[in-house]
Formats: sequence, C-alpha cells, structure tokens
Amino acid sequence: MGTRSLELFFQPSSIAVIGASEREGSLGGAIVRNLLGSEFSGQIIPVNSRGYPTIYDLPAVSRIGELEEVPDLAIICTPADTVPKVIKQLHKKGVGAAMLLTGGIARARSWQFRPSSDRLDHVVEQTRMRILGPDCLGIVMPWRNLNASFLHVPVRKGNIAYIGQSGTLASGVMDWAYSRNIGFSHVMTLGKSQDVSLPDLIDYVVQEPHVRTILIQLDEIGSGKALVRSLRAASRHKLVLAVKNNRFQQSPLSRIETPKGLRSRDSLIDETLARAGVLRVSATDELFDCVDALSPRQKTFGPRLAIVANGRGPAILAMDRLIHDHGRLAELSEKTRSHLRGLLPEYVKTSNPVLLNPELKPNQLAAVVNTLVTDRKVDAVLVINIPSLGNDSMANARALGELTRKTQKTILTSWMGEHTAEDSREYFDQQGIPTFDTPDNAIKSYMYMVQHQRTQSLLRETPESLEIPISQMHEDVDRQILESHRPGDYLLPTYAWALLESYGFAVCENHYCNTITEMLTLAQRIEKPWVLRVHHRDYLYPFAYGDNPRERLRAVAREIYKESDLAPAAERLESSIAEAFPHSPVLGYTVQKQYRALDNLQFSFGIGRDDELGPYIFFGGGGSTADILVDREVALPPLNANLAEKLIKRTHFYKVLSERSDNLERELITLERWLVALSHMVLNHPWIAGFEANAIRQQVGRYRVIGVAGEVGLPVKPAMQPYPVELEDQYQSKHDNHYRIRPIRGEDEPLLEQFYQRLSQESLRLRFFTARRQFDHKELARFTQIDYDREMAFVAIRDNKLYGVVRAWVDPDDVTAEYSVIIDDECRGEGLGHHLMTRIIEYLTDRGVLQVFGTVLPHNSGMLGLCEHLGFVLHNNMEEGVVDVVKELNPMQYGWQRKKMLTFR
Repeated sequence: MGTRSLELFFQPSSIAVIGASEREGSLGGAIVRNLLGSEFSGQIIPVNSRGYPTIYDLPAVSRIGELEEVPDLAIICTPADTVPKVIKQLHKKGVGAAMLLTGGIARARSWQFRPSSDRLDHVVEQTRMRILGPDCLGIVMPWRNLNASFLHVPVRKGNIAYIGQSGTLASGVMDWAYSRNIGFSHVMTLGKSQDVSLPDLIDYVVQEPHVRTILIQLDEIGSGKALVRSLRAASRHKLVLAVKNNRFQQSPLSRIETPKGLRSRDSLIDETLARAGVLRVSATDELFDCVDALSPRQKTFGPRLAIVANGRGPAILAMDRLIHDHGRLAELSEKTRSHLRGLLPEYVKTSNPVLLNPELKPNQLAAVVNTLVTDRKVDAVLVINIPSLGNDSMANARALGELTRKTQKTILTSWMGEHTAEDSREYFDQQGIPTFDTPDNAIKSYMYMVQHQRTQSLLRETPESLEIPISQMHEDVDRQILESHRPGDYLLPTYAWALLESYGFAVCENHYCNTITEMLTLAQRIEKPWVLRVHHRDYLYPFAYGDNPRERLRAVAREIYKESDLAPAAERLESSIAEAFPHSPVLGYTVQKQYRALDNLQFSFGIGRDDELGPYIFFGGGGSTADILVDREVALPPLNANLAEKLIKRTHFYKVLSERSDNLERELITLERWLVALSHMVLNHPWIAGFEANAIRQQVGRYRVIGVAGEVGLPVKPAMQPYPVELEDQYQSKHDNHYRIRPIRGEDEPLLEQFYQRLSQESLRLRFFTARRQFDHKELARFTQIDYDREMAFVAIRDNKLYGVVRAWVDPDDVTAEYSVIIDDECRGEGLGHHLMTRIIEYLTDRGVLQVFGTVLPHNSGMLGLCEHLGFVLHNNMEEGVVDVVKELNPMQYGWQRKKMLTFR
C-alpha cells in the first residue's frame, strides 16, 4: 500500500496493452483507440496472442516475453482466468505496475470466479507489483494527454480529480459532465482493487499541480482508518467532496452491518467525513453542483443570502428550500433599501427577496444586484430568471457577467427553462458563474457549501483546556479486567462502575452481588429508598434494548423501603425474565439508592465500535427506549471541548435541556467534561467493544450515572491518532531553565501566537523566508491542530510560555520528512535548539522514516552549524538560492524508496 511506484500509473513513458485487438467490441482495442485519441506521447505496445503484426498501425507482439523494452505500465484486458499467469509473466519481465480492466474476477455471487480471485491475491502478494483493479475503469489525465481507459466520451481539461469505486457509475458521470463542459485533471476508479487503494490514490493526487478539487465516489469505506488519514491530509489543501452510496442496511447490496446501538450507520459516516474535513453530498449530480457553486474569485460562503427573482413562484421555491436547509435570508440595510426604492417601481417592495417584473430588463437587474452585493449584511446573491415575453434571457445573463467581474461576493444564477436558457447557461459556464437548472438546486448547493464552511470553522476553533479528574485507579481497574475477562465477555458491573468512577463520573451508590442472601446484607449499607436490578446474561451486555417491545423488559423494581420487600421483588422479576428470556439465566443483582431525575431528564452516552472505523462515542436521550430513538448522535475520538459541545448540541436532549435549564452554560460544561473523559476511556482502554451508560439530571449542573453495561473485545485503535502523551519529556538547559517538551496541541494556539509576536523580524525571516508578523487564526489552527499521523511538532514550554517549536511533515510512505525549527531570541545559547532537533530526529528514527531534510538560507549560520554538528549533509542549491540539508536516519529496505529520497548530484 502507499504511494509506492504510483508514478508508473500517472506518468508512464511506455504502456503495454495486453489483449489488444481490432476486433469489434474488444476491450483492449478500446484502450488502444483512447490512447491514440488522447495523443499520448509515450510508446504504446499492443500484445495479442494471435500474432497480429500491427494493431491500429502500431507494431504488436504476440507474447509478453517478446517485449524489447520493459514498459512502465501494463494494461491487462485478457479473460479473468488468464490474469494471474499474465501478472507473473509481467513481473518476470520487470514490469512494476499493471491495471486490470478485466471484469468478473471479483464477482462474489458466482462460485466459479472465486478461484481466479484467490489466485490473483496470491500472485499480487508474491510479486509486489502495484495492481489497480480488477474491474477498474482505467486512468484519464487530460493535462498529460493520457486516456488509458475504456470511456466512451472524451474528458475535458479541468482542475477536478474524480476518484471512484464504481467504473460503470464513473462512465455515466463522465458522459453527463462532458455535456455540461465540466473538465477534469484526473479520472480513475478502483473497482475491486486489493492493492492500490483509495487512500493511496488520494495521497498521490493531492500533490498533483492541476488539482484544486477532489471528488470521491464511495460504495464502501474499505480501509477506513487509512482513508480518514488521507482525507484529513487532503482537505487541508484542497476542497474534498464525497458521495457515499449504500446508505441503508436494508439494501441487498450493502455488506456492512449497522453497529449495535445505532439506528443508522450513515450518521457515523457523516461524522467521519466531517471530521476529516470532507463535504458530503447526497447524490452524484450534487458533487458538480457544489463545484459549480465555487466561483474562481470567491472561496468563502457567508450564510446571509439575498434573492432576486422576476416572479413570486420561483422565489417561493427558493425560500422553501432555504428554510428547509436551515438557511438564513439576509436582512437588507436601510441604505440598501433606500437605494432600491430609487431603482424599482413604487408597488415593488424593497425587502428580501426582491421581486422584479416578469419583463426583466438588463439595466435594472444589474443595478439591483450591484446594490445588494455592496451591502455588508449580504454574503451572496441568487438571481432567478423565468423566460417570458419581453424578457431577453441572454441580455440579462450578459449584464450579470459584467457585474460578477467587479465583485468578490458570490453570485449564483438559476435561468429556468430549457430552450431559451440553454445559451445563457453556456455563457455562465464560460464566465465561471455558478448556474443551476432550478432555484432548488441552487439553494441546495449553496447550503452545502455554507454548512461545509461552518464545519471547517468549528474544526478550526481553538479548543478550551478542560481539567478532567482522572485518577490513576483506572490503571488498576484495567489490569483487573484484562486478568478476569476474555474477548466477547460482558463487563462485570462491579468493574464497569469502578471504571466510571476512576474517570471522575458521578455514579449512584450501589452494590452488585450474586445471591439474594448477599443482596439483603448489602442493602443495609445503602440509603433508602432502594432500586433493585436483576441481571440476566443477555442484559449484562450493552445495547440490549431492541426494537421489539418484549425485548425492552425492564428488570427493575423501584421505591423499595422495606428489607422484606426485596426478596419478593427479585422473585417477581426473575419470573418475568424466565418467561421472556428462557435461555438467559439470572447472574446477579444490584441494589442502589434511588435518585430522582430533575424534570425527568435522562440521557445515555457511551462507546461503540464499527468494523471499519473503529471506536466511536455516542450521546443522546436515555431510558429504556434509548436504542429505538433517533436521538443518538456520534463522534470519533479523540474529543476536545469544542467537539464535545458540537456533539451535545446535535441532540434532541440538548434542545429540551436548553428550554428547562436556568444555567445552560454550567450544565454544558459538565456534559463536555463527561464526554472528554469518555474519550480518554476509549484511548486508554482499547479493549472496550461496547459501553453504555444511562444518566439522569439530578440537579441543575449535576448529573449522575444510574445504569451501565459493557463488553470486552480485542484491542482496536481509533481512526484518528490521539495526542501522544508518551512523547512528553523534560529538558534542563545550560542556564538551568526547566522546559517541558511535548507534542503541540490545539489549545496551544494563544501561546504560539504570543511566541511569534515576541520573535525578531530576522528570526521570522530565517524561519519563513519572509519578514512577517501577522498570523491569522486559520494559519495558527493549522499549525497547532495537527494530524499526528502525518505531522509532528514538539514545543518547549516554561512558565506557561512557548519558547521553541520543531516540526516535521512526514510523507505518506514514511520515507522522507521535512523539518523546520524556530527558537525564542531569549533562548540563544541554552542548547534548546539542539535539544529540539535531537528530539525530532529521535522521533523520526523510531518511527522508521528513512531521511529527514530541510531548506536553510545561506546566511543562517547558526542553523547550518547545528545541522553539520548533527550529521546532516549540506548542499548549496544555486538555482533556488538556498542550502539543502539532509540526514539519513534508517537504511533503505526496498529499491522503490530511493525514488522518493532527496539525493545530490
């Protein structure tokens, strides 16, 4: 996996087409025709076993062994049962990459294809060739004049990279996109590829110079954790949009089961893509509508929309959709309304939306829209045009075209109709003005972008630092659980309660026991009234409450004041359990103090696990109906205060709480702390396969857990790497100053900003190659909220001030890493720079990175001297006017790694 040798797919100088033929309907023949039609500048070598001397006037060979030169890429179009043998022959010849356009190998519903699939997997593992497919569409790169696919339509040049899993769907999308003049930098699909994966392609494509937007079509998540890492890295630099099919478990083509405790897995996919910075849309055509909404001049989408229409009906359509999608209609300023009064007849209102006459005139339209875009309270304008007598659609379009060149604000257009609107839409496409067939589509696309920007802003918010009262007791509880439980066991209630207490949760006073006699004794230690819970095997597991009312039998007795009532209550509950669950024996009892829920508010929270994405955290309404309510929202760990708040506010529980609370801020902080503590539980105890807690609102700002169930499983890591606390360290400088050396955190943004403000202009220039002083929030958030999978930054902290940062960006294959370092001017001579550089070198070496490199200005003598002392090799780059510095960390294991490493000639 990884980007190893992917340049053979994307930049081949020679291509062999195995199975090429001029026979009508030949897949190999279609590939050769497309290669020739795209004017591919490299060598094309057809291979056909029938011994044709030429194919489409190209010299052909009959066997792979007859190839005079080793091609960079082989495209295999032969029958499924021949593919393993063909790959072996290509490997023997020295070919490093192959695309399998052959279909049928991965058809799981037909037993006769299974042997082909098994043999192929074995051959790929043996040869270590890079294989894309089978059942893939191929690769198209218009900027490189390469069409190595069986697409039936040409692909225009553009700045969109399309990566899909379904070749047939991509074929239809490209047909549709061609008719709309939409261009691409890359088009490719994976099919059933087991080697080259979606994360591999994303990691490679994001580095390509022509790519501005990445569109992803997903049938299945596949390598979930690797995909999340790749998407997070890509969305930092590009706009990434995704459409995820197979949304419903009821579909017979869906292979992934919904995790226990969730009504729909789709909510987890939504949250995962949002945390990765990806904009998810519902349908394929909406991918391109969102791309259309991206004006080349405007990258931001404010929420305040103004609407201009030459008719009441289309304005109502737009308003309905805006309200449905929780949009916001701009409130026009008095200055704007006054100006509009001078432009419009007296009978036309100057409020938003602005309704003009059906006989729309270009001058009036331009004047009205110009007035709206100059209003500071307006972020974007949607213009709707309905064809009618006296309405020149093209003239109105041109009037808007002139205006859009003079403003930075987003102007969306919807020229309704077909015959009279066709030329106008083509004009808008040429001018880069977003245009849509209907107001509904325009609003949908606009709101997608607004929501995406809102999500991105939330992810970039500087998180608060919450003090979580975690005791070291959790380590002892963890050890005891692992000693007494095996994967698949339910978590004994005693340990479940102890685990919650060790993380600072307020829990009800309770005792668990195995017999009624023991229960009677333990009850005396607890204040009355009592609650009695009878535990049977099925209900000691989390998420036991099902959709069937019979399954929601509540084995609980409340309001018990007398000791003599305990045993009869237990017997009654056991009798009900035996009738409803005859195969689930009673295993124990819990007696606990009864607590009253303020306003009868209950909520549930806990930990679930997805087969592809790993552990997740949920929060929502509680009680016996928790598993059948829609009010259960999810988030991926790790969580900080901002992400916890975002999770809480998505629930119906929060809406009820906000109406009933007299101190909502205080209560919200308490709940945030609980969820952040729960996030620590996920990370510290990866064996938790499921954990469900039910809690009540006991008083304003005070909550208490009254029920808990857990399950033990095999350890699973989260999709997103948490803060690596194990990398924290101390350093005592030469001047006897004590620094805390640790990885950077999102909460460090204020410290980093203050650090940059204290630095001299010369220090900033040596680090950033320019004398800059101002860093906006977006930049600082990017520097502090890092993905520890792809980047590492160590900071030196003393007296709550930041005095140094060393940073390394690691390539997806862990071959190379680029470093940067900057130290406070006050710390000269303390050895802090040397220590930070040593720390990052140790980290990269332990991680297995082969080479670390950097770029230094020639007169930065201090950095150059430090590099020489640390064993870097220095090279004067006369062309760029800098000094390249390189240090080898680990030995090479594979030849392909050399291509990615920096070498001096």
